[in-house]
Amino acid sequence: MIVFAGPSIAGLDLASIGEFDLRPPVQQGDVYLATRDRPQAVGIIDGYFEGAPSVWHKEILWALTQGIPVFGAASMGALRAAELHAFGMIGIGQIFEAYRDETLEDDDEVALLHGPEEMRYPQLSLAMVNVRATLDAAQCARVITQDQAAWIADHAKSQFYKTRTWDSVLATTTSQEIPDALRQKLRGWIDQNEVDQKRIDAHALLMRLAKGDFDTPQPNFHFEETNLWLNATKIWSRPRVAIPEAGDEAYQLFGDCSFLDE
Repeated sequence: MIVFAGPSIAGLDLASIGEFDLRPPVQQGDVYLATRDRPQAVGIIDGYFEGAPSVWHKEILWALTQGIPVFGAASMGALRAAELHAFGMIGIGQIFEAYRDETLEDDDEVALLHGPEEMRYPQLSLAMVNVRATLDAAQCARVITQDQAAWIADHAKSQFYKTRTWDSVLATTTSQEIPDALRQKLRGWIDQNEVDQKRIDAHALLMRLAKGDFDTPQPNFHFEETNLWLNATKIWSRPRVAIPEAGDEAYQLFGDCSFLDE
């Protein structure tokens, strides 16, 4: 079973869950190439969409037509599953459900800055979905009120995803919104009780795969092998040496597809 993941699985003991062919966050062409290995299933957790072209919807549809179940959760996987669940992609977790139900709409809800693969993708900024989950938990614990949670969420949402941290978010709240003593109490509470919803949903996806709880897809659509698709598969099949730059054939074919680390 092939799983594309990075920062969302940081801290998980994968060996205790199951055996996976773990690959870096997905980018354009990766799912198509994965189908050539004939996996039992494909799981998409993390992916790129700024700096490298993001995974195509059509390559996920291709995998489904090849009889390969495709699961999505937590980040890029949740986004694509929300967009393609009607075609047979299987979404898992609260983040997927929020996108599917249009409670969440913006891509930046799951975006964050992280370190390189060599360091196991350490999270360097704070995903907005984790802000919301943590604030919900703080309300349930009666640490803050609903209004205070809303004010903090608004401050967090206004910040650029690469620079968003709990310290930066709480520092922008006013004493009228969050009294100084409460701000210190909340910061300590977060240190002990922060909710990583992305990791929770990623874990749920891995557990689903490990249990083998899936069937062969029965696509209800016709897959059209257009010239663009055929040209794309030829390019993806070449050895990948670098992210396409402006002027490269791949760049000209797919355009300026932006990439965020999701």
